Amino acid sequence: MERLRRVASLWSWLPAFRAVAETQHLPTASSQLFVSASALSRTIRLLEEDLGRRLFLRNGRRIELNEAGQRFLVAVRTAMRIVHEGLLAIEGTELSGPVFVSSTGLVTTAYLLPGLRRLRAEHPDLVPHLLEQSDHDVGALLLRGEIDVAVVTQPIVHPQLEKIHLGSAPSGIYCGEGHPLHGQPELTTEQVLEHAFVGLAPDEHGLTQESWPATLDRRVGMVVDQLWTGLQVCASGELLAVLPDVVASSELYRDRLHRLPVDLVPPTELFALHRSTIAESGRAEAVTHAMRLELAAQ
Repeated sequence: MERLRRVASLWSWLPAFRAVAETQHLPTASSQLFVSASALSRTIRLLEEDLGRRLFLRNGRRIELNEAGQRFLVAVRTAMRIVHEGLLAIEGTELSGPVFVSSTGLVTTAYLLPGLRRLRAEHPDLVPHLLEQSDHDVGALLLRGEIDVAVVTQPIVHPQLEKIHLGSAPSGIYCGEGHPLHGQPELTTEQVLEHAFVGLAPDEHGLTQESWPATLDRRVGMVVDQLWTGLQVCASGELLAVLPDVVASSELYRDRLHRLPVDLVPPTELFALHRSTIAESGRAEAVTHAMRLELAAQ
């Protein structure tokens, strides 16, 4: 009972702590909880006095978590998630209501959309909310609980996140009508590399979603920051492009793009990220299960 009394003494202050800790901005946190910034500040002071240590660094109007605050935020996130999952379980609503899923680009979205259709067929009470986020942002969004699942090609490693391999997405080298290689029944690697490509701009880590082999040098005639732009350039017949087969063979592009008869590009590996959960059949698990089935069926 001593543990219960200890936690009970500060339990009512935890929502205020989490709101301030997640935003590190009192006015934003106060608008989320519909209380004044001064009331939040008093609550944080009471919590720190109860704990006997500071949780935030204060510099004028700026407020940010210190090391103790960061560790406490991890514990509070976990506790609130466990309580929330327990509420869903006793209400019988684990597989109903909104589920927030992020995609990082055209490759992941091409598989995610049919996966979400499969999900809705299996669990019609679930309402998927599809968002687009960069690989760089999904970790923080998952940890804050703002998204439930992130489908990515470049997974991050974090002790509070689970990584699930969904499958492999094959890609090929494509050209549009009017390109010199269009319709060629046989080609060598050397013949392909004589022609320029439209390439994707690398991310902040120097990586792209193209999976171009590091051992092969190619000539890039144009760089674009979005895959759909590269699709348009390739379809014009001007430049070659490395494209996911699922996108290039879609109804919109299948008559405009020709896959060259060479296999130089390895498949793109797709992963799902979600927070560690207690339930084995929750919303995140339902999304990843539907995605794995969809990729296996391709």
